[in-house]
Amino acid sequence: MTLDLPGLLADHLRAVGDDTSRAALIWGRIIRRGKGYCIRLTVSLELHHAALQQSAALAAEGAGPAERKAYRVYATRIAAAQQQRTPGNY
Repeated sequence: MTLDLPGLLADHLRAVGDDTSRAALIWGRIIRRGKGYCIRLTVSLELHHAALQQSAALAAEGAGPAERKAYRVYATRIAAAQQQRTPGNY
């Protein structure tokens, strides 16, 4: 499954993510957009879920607005990909 991981989440995962997440970030493709960037990751949907859980601190109260938005955007992308993958969904 190929999804774009926002740069703020990528930076967070480089600091606190597990070895599998860090390895996926190394092999991801950097996409520059305006002032920010994304990393295009082609990994299993389970690894995308794991990355989202590891960056859950960015959705907490102490996080800034940009971090919370990056978390929501990535969560929405994962939910859309999962819904698209569900059998019998026309």
